Amino acid sequence: LKEVPEGLKGKPLVLFFSFRSPYSYLALARTYAMADHYGLNLKIRPVLPMVMRGLSVPKAKRFYILKDAAREARLHKVPFGKVCDPVGAGVERCMAIWPFAEKEGRLREWLRAAATGIWSQGINAATDNGLKFLVENAGLDWNRARRWLDDDSWRDRAEDNRNAMMAAGSWGVPSFLTENTMVWGQDRFAVIEACLLASQADDKD
Repeated sequence: LKEVPEGLKGKPLVLFFSFRSPYSYLALARTYAMADHYGLNLKIRPVLPMVMRGLSVPKAKRFYILKDAAREARLHKVPFGKVCDPVGAGVERCMAIWPFAEKEGRLREWLRAAATGIWSQGINAATDNGLKFLVENAGLDWNRARRWLDDDSWRDRAEDNRNAMMAAGSWGVPSFLTENTMVWGQDRFAVIEACLLASQADDKD
């Protein structure tokens, strides 16, 4: 990360995120670090995974993604490998907790705890025991959190997030949106940084 120039603090950065995306998980820590370093206004917008939006993912692609994600995890020293695929109920339950975590001011902690549990601890988010473990790891109260599981209001928000992502020119996660640039991929932080610095320089002109 480069030196923080004046005028960058408060600039927007949006992360489109999916609980089923290993790349979203791999991007989290670096996204938080970049946002904190530059004082950015980070907004995380969860979306449903492609297969839960009616899009098919070939088996070969699924295997490749896991192998590639494992390589990237080793490169960035991120715990990875003991995986419990949350597709279906696991994703839906994690999404249902999202508004509660946001309300409690612990969305960062929830995304980190849930993604870490799913992609490195083999936690089954589709079960009460598994979800309770993730919720408490995020510093949230399980008895209060579980009440949100019957609230489907997150679905409209998730669809709004998907529409915003598509309108900005992306098709999947993790995607990052600055003031005027959309980039896709957990390996595009240098591009994101360059876009932020360029926008700050433009403001001075």
